[in-house]
Amino acid sequence: MSVDLDNCKAVSVDFIVSDGDVEMLVVEDDIRRNLEAIGITVNTLFLNDTEYRDAELNGDYNLLFTRTWGAPYDPHSYLTSWAVPSHVEYSAIQNLQPPLTREELLQKIERVQAELEPQVIQAMWKEILEDVHKQALFLPLWGTRVPYVINRRLMGFTPGETPWSFPLNSLQVAEGSSTVRLVPGLGGLFKGVGPLHPHLYAPNELYAQGWIYEGLVSYGQDGEIVPALATSWNTEATASGQRVTFQLRGNVTFHDGTAFNCAAAKLNFDHVLSDTVAERHQWFGAATHLKSWVCNDADEFVLETDTPFYPLLQELSFIRPLRFASPAVFADGIDSHPEDKNSCEPGMFGSGWDHLEDTVNCAGLSEPIGTGPLKYVSRETLEDGTDAKVTFARNDDYWGQVPGFETLELIQYDSTDAIEDALMSGDLDMTLGLGPLSPTQVQEIKFQHSDKFDVRHSEVLQHALLVFNGNRAPTNDIEVRRAITHAIDKATFLENEFAGLEQPVTQLLPRTAPYCNVDLSPKWGYDIEKAMLMNCPIKQNVTVIENNTLSGGSDDLSSGAIAGIVIGVLVVVVLIGLVVKMIARERSGKPMFAKSEQAVGA
Repeated sequence: MSVDLDNCKAVSVDFIVSDGDVEMLVVEDDIRRNLEAIGITVNTLFLNDTEYRDAELNGDYNLLFTRTWGAPYDPHSYLTSWAVPSHVEYSAIQNLQPPLTREELLQKIERVQAELEPQVIQAMWKEILEDVHKQALFLPLWGTRVPYVINRRLMGFTPGETPWSFPLNSLQVAEGSSTVRLVPGLGGLFKGVGPLHPHLYAPNELYAQGWIYEGLVSYGQDGEIVPALATSWNTEATASGQRVTFQLRGNVTFHDGTAFNCAAAKLNFDHVLSDTVAERHQWFGAATHLKSWVCNDADEFVLETDTPFYPLLQELSFIRPLRFASPAVFADGIDSHPEDKNSCEPGMFGSGWDHLEDTVNCAGLSEPIGTGPLKYVSRETLEDGTDAKVTFARNDDYWGQVPGFETLELIQYDSTDAIEDALMSGDLDMTLGLGPLSPTQVQEIKFQHSDKFDVRHSEVLQHALLVFNGNRAPTNDIEVRRAITHAIDKATFLENEFAGLEQPVTQLLPRTAPYCNVDLSPKWGYDIEKAMLMNCPIKQNVTVIENNTLSGGSDDLSSGAIAGIVIGVLVVVVLIGLVVKMIARERSGKPMFAKSEQAVGA
């Protein structure tokens, strides 16, 4: 469709991209060209991790690339987090399209989690997802499948059930060195694992926290909650909420030899959920709804909630913050006061939570010591403070399956090409996750070097998204958001840039997420003619039709369908006029279709 760009609305948007996100870097130019085709100017800002987080929290963007959280966070914790200044969605939903309000949406998200009947939960989540979808604040791009590239000298690797964990318990060495060299990724190039604190967030890397620390339960296949440091549990209703009693695993020790028991479990909960620090963890419901955690006479760990809360066990499977560090690494050991000498590290709450340190004293933890299958050994750092190499050792006293290698080394490389070269030379054994290699590199290794590497992919665990800032012009206008949505040709750039690795999606969350297998409409698909008509209206009658409820009431109508409606309306008008004229002629005694006098006489 040819459109004079002089007719286009003057629209300029700021597009925020993390400079370390390999996937987004390869499609940024495609998205920019798509929008320029309908007269929208795109100002792309490539930001480092700190700048990117500041932009998303402060609302300094019109478009921002991100991903949904995936299992086990979707949908409940992901949407609950929108209420607190932790991620981009907090700023995106500040100004919703009436009649929906931010307060009403957040109340719906809170209410559904207090239900216990699956059919009721399903119906309520469907309504919430429909409400969010109609706001056009999220453009789903593609479903993310996590890639794993493994040298065939290794065997037994089993992918995790979440995009954030890389379990290595089952990994065995078939030949060669007992040291495994790995580059992990959660969307970008590996820069380090952070302080390895079990109770805090970025820059602590989830996969590394998962190797060292464990919780009561774990997230298993198809969302099954499976035992970890609790071997079993039973749930019962209370007058106001629910009570869960956990039987703890015996004969478990931390990496320093300290025994794991109920007192150790309670100490960690005391510090994560202290009166002050609990505010930092309001993005997930357990931090809000847990009202007590105690050890009973049988040394069982007993949790109680203030209301019914269906996701409790699922949230206890999260890699952070409710995981267990050795009591010996707390400032005053098992007697460490949760307010006077909390496990938090100074300055590590995040920019939106600095005020918490006015009340709580962050004494930190002396070492990263948990009960997990790997133990932290050492790190080598570069001048910029990032990790050149981080070394872990297997925990030979682990209660579960002990990894089949002795040492794990995480190595930093400065580019995906350097990582590919290291794989090919044998200097590197594995890449796990998004970021170490580009999608095309993964596919090339899979199809051209299958003799040397085992390349696997997870199921779709997350959706890649463009988030619109609904509280900043011009994306505070839903018509601008719709025009952008219809202008982006996902299928073409995925084919060109991802070599068939990913497929386009049309809904916020994967259908595999609990309660998310619902059909949402409109589909927010590519329709360049509609996008052009919306942002570059033609000065014809069709423009009037496009801007009234006949067109705007359904975003599923293409421009061809709109033209068909126009023609149909004209035909109906003509037919109505003809019928009126016929009736008038009949009443006057001059019917339009009367036989001639000659014909009557015949």
